[in-house]
Amino acid sequence: MAYEDLLKSVEESAREKELELRNKAAAAVDEIKARAKKQAGEIRQVHINEADKSITTERNKLFYLTKAENKELLIRVRETAFERAFSEAEIRLRGLRSDPKYPAVFENLLREAAGALGDESFVVHIDPRDGALCKKTLSLLHLSPEICTDLTTDGGVILSLPDNSVVISNTAESRMQRAKELRRKEIHAILTGA
Repeated sequence: MAYEDLLKSVEESAREKELELRNKAAAAVDEIKARAKKQAGEIRQVHINEADKSITTERNKLFYLTKAENKELLIRVRETAFERAFSEAEIRLRGLRSDPKYPAVFENLLREAAGALGDESFVVHIDPRDGALCKKTLSLLHLSPEICTDLTTDGGVILSLPDNSVVISNTAESRMQRAKELRRKEIHAILTGA
């Protein structure tokens, strides 16, 4: 019996040892699981933070790109409106010569250009359609320059010194171009509401 008791004692000791090892193993497994869960949470949080940063960066990038595109579109729309306004004015100017007020406009354009040249002798460049009007106007102004019918214009004159060292363009087209350049800021301010 002593042998049997000894065997029982060894078996019991082995069972206790096995139970102890199982408990230690279970505790180690639980600890490993807890560490793995904690690390997984930290890794997940890092990925979430990186995804948030990426989303924020992409959102900001899209926002600024959209803002820039909208600004560019607005500029194009304003420029189109500006160009359309001047195109319509140019279309109206094409009928200037048939306006009953054209002789007075022609006289003012000629007087203004001649005044800029002072007492210098000059050459008047006109559209052939303004030949008779030009002669009449020069007579009224007591001027007798050379007249060249070498222009194609919607109205107005170009005056030059005989050697072409000074040329003064006072045509409907040149006035429109100057007005366009001078009024660009003003018209854009009206279009922007500023």
